Amino acid sequence: MIWSHVTGQKKLKKQLKHLLDSKQVPHAQLFTGDSGYGGLPLALSFALQMLRIDSSQKINKPLGEKIQHPDLHFVYPVVKKGSEKIVLANDYGLDWAAFLNDNPYGNYANWFESINVGNKQGLIGVNEMNALRKKIYLKSYSGGNKVCVLWGVEKMNKEASNAFLKLLEEPPEKTFFILVAESSDQLLTTLVSRCQLVTLSPINENELLDSLEEDVPNRQSLVKQAEGDYRKLKLLVENLQNKANEALLIKVLRTSLKVRGDNAAVVELMAWAGEISVLGREEQKTFLLYSIRFIRDAFLLNYSLGDLVHYRSENGFDIHKLGPFVNSENINELITLFEKSHYHITRNANAKMIFTELSLQLTRLLKKASE
Repeated sequence: MIWSHVTGQKKLKKQLKHLLDSKQVPHAQLFTGDSGYGGLPLALSFALQMLRIDSSQKINKPLGEKIQHPDLHFVYPVVKKGSEKIVLANDYGLDWAAFLNDNPYGNYANWFESINVGNKQGLIGVNEMNALRKKIYLKSYSGGNKVCVLWGVEKMNKEASNAFLKLLEEPPEKTFFILVAESSDQLLTTLVSRCQLVTLSPINENELLDSLEEDVPNRQSLVKQAEGDYRKLKLLVENLQNKANEALLIKVLRTSLKVRGDNAAVVELMAWAGEISVLGREEQKTFLLYSIRFIRDAFLLNYSLGDLVHYRSENGFDIHKLGPFVNSENINELITLFEKSHYHITRNANAKMIFTELSLQLTRLLKKASE
C-alpha cells in the first residue's frame, strides 16, 4: 500500500482516507509538524491516492520513483546553481527524487545539504509561483485531478506568498494544493486561513518500535530517545551501526598493518573474517559501504580536503593516523577491493572466503602505500 511509506499516524491516515472516500477533499490543506513526524511522506501518499495511482504495481518501489506523474507538481526551496537568473524546482527534479528515496523524513537542512547550497539561502520565489500557475491551468493529462505539493512553504518570500494567495483564491477545477511546513507561525495568516489544517503529532512509541528490525540492540531505549520522531530514530540507529562498523574496520586495519612476519596477526585476520562472516548479509553490505566512505575520507584528509569529509568517529578514533597508509599509490585499488567484495556479497558468495581474501589484500595494499 502507498501508506506503507508513512510510519504511524494511524488517526490521520484514517481521516485522510475518509476525505477520499467521501469525495470531500478540500482544495487546500496545510500539513504541519516536525519533519520526523512524517508530514512529507504523508502528504505524498495522500497525493498519490488522489491521483488514483495503482499502488499494487509499485508497492516495492521507493517513494521517489512513485512520484513520476504528469498531474503531480512540486514546489520546494532551491538555490541558484551558477549564473542562472532564474532557477526553479524542476531544475532539481533528479535531486528531489533521490532525496525522497533516501530521506523522506529529512528536514530542510538535510535537503540543502543534499543539493550543496553552501552558504546560500534556499527559498521559494515568485518565479516558482508563476511557473506553477502555468502548469495548473494546463489540461489534466489523465482528465482527472491535478495535485500540487508545496514543501517548505516557510521558505516562500513575500512576493511568492502573495502570488500563491491569488492561486488559492481562484484555483482551476479539480486542482488541489497540499502544503507541508514544520510550523505555520512564519506563514501569512491569510494563507493559513485558506487551508484545512492537518496537524501531525509525535509518532506513537509502539509504532516506532514496529518500524525497527528485531535484531537492533536496545530497541526500547532508542525509541524512548527518539521522542516520537522517526528521523531522529533513524539517526540513532545509524550512529549505532556506524559505531559497530567503525570498530570492525579499525580492527582489520590495525591487524593488517601488523602482519609483516607476524603469524599471530594472520591468525587474527582469519578470526576477524570469521567474526564478520556470521553477520547478516545486509549488515555485511552496510559494513562494506561504510568502509568505502571511511577510506575515501582518509584519502581526502591526507590531501588537506577536510571540507569534503563527512566522517565522525563513534569510538574516538583519529582518522588522520591512517593517512600514511592511504594515498595515490593505493586508493583506487582499496576502493575497488571493497566494491568487489560488496558485489560478491550481494550475490550470496561465501562470506568467509570473501572477507578472508579482503583482509589479506588489505595487508598488501596498506604496505604498498608505506613503501
